[in-house]
Amino acid sequence: MGGLVLTAITAFAVTAVLTPLFRLVALHIGWEYHPDHRERRSEENKKGKWKEKVNPHAARIALSGGLTMFAGIIASALVGSIILFASSQLQPLFVLLLFATCALLLGLYDDLRSPHPIVRLAFQTVLGILTVALIGWVQGLPFLLAIPITILGVVGLMNSVNMMDNMDGVASGLMTLTMIGYALLGILTKNEMVTSLSLIVAGAAFGFWLYNKPSALIFMGDTGSLMLGYLLAVIGTISTQGEFAHWFGQLFAPLLLASVFITDTTFVVLWRWRHGLPVMKGDTNHTSHRLAVWLGLSEWRANIALYTVQLLVNALAIIVAIAELPIALITALFGFGVLITLGWRLWHVQMERAF
Repeated sequence: MGGLVLTAITAFAVTAVLTPLFRLVALHIGWEYHPDHRERRSEENKKGKWKEKVNPHAARIALSGGLTMFAGIIASALVGSIILFASSQLQPLFVLLLFATCALLLGLYDDLRSPHPIVRLAFQTVLGILTVALIGWVQGLPFLLAIPITILGVVGLMNSVNMMDNMDGVASGLMTLTMIGYALLGILTKNEMVTSLSLIVAGAAFGFWLYNKPSALIFMGDTGSLMLGYLLAVIGTISTQGEFAHWFGQLFAPLLLASVFITDTTFVVLWRWRHGLPVMKGDTNHTSHRLAVWLGLSEWRANIALYTVQLLVNALAIIVAIAELPIALITALFGFGVLITLGWRLWHVQMERAF
């Protein structure tokens, strides 16, 4: 356990130290967020969209802070490879970090060049296929079903974390809590790889959150969100290889842990489809934005609400993993019911109140 704690501390410390230094460099070279300072309402905004405003942040905001999280993850993985991993586990760890690097570079290219969404989707699909071929796939399902679900999970969760990175502190905070949930799941199911990887990512995400919480000093950008989304997908996949009491827990405990991200993506896609808006075009109708309006125009309250929901699903996921099948089934239904009810309530939030 001491080695696990050391890897988490290493990821946290490296990220927490490098992030403010990287911010200074990024601002010096002009790698920063430039908001539109004109108050205006587009036709979409008149229909109830979030009002476009001046930048509410008190300080200049650096971009692509995901690079510092990646540095923390690499440094911690090197420590972990020496302390924790057996030689048989080093090859899949190396492959995982290589593919995470590919996701990071895709995000960095997206931040710099904004490629067509189809190009990004194609790259993510290839990455999903390579993940299945060289790392593994979801266990507990027939092979022909597990393969496409794993690929879909990689593509979907990369985009889910990217879409959730829409407000200060949301994606980094949720990733921290989600990874703590996976770490606990790994301990309970005797899955050392999941536990160690989850603590590494949790440490890096928390180190970055210190500077990304409201009001943010730095954004992770697609550089960070696509990398974190890939790691979330792979850790979720590997977590199905643990020792579960039954097949239901094997499949639905990992799914529950990622369900807050999935709920937000589902909500946004349905909203855009229902209102005839492009699915790939960003807007401010995410669960975080609607929570901020519903809870008194407060980003902090929206963050705390989402963190609370994530902690709830963490607890429910653990119950699903270790309880007898009937209790696990009822617990999972309760968890998904809470998320559906929350989504239904947020759907009816009047966004013209937005600040």
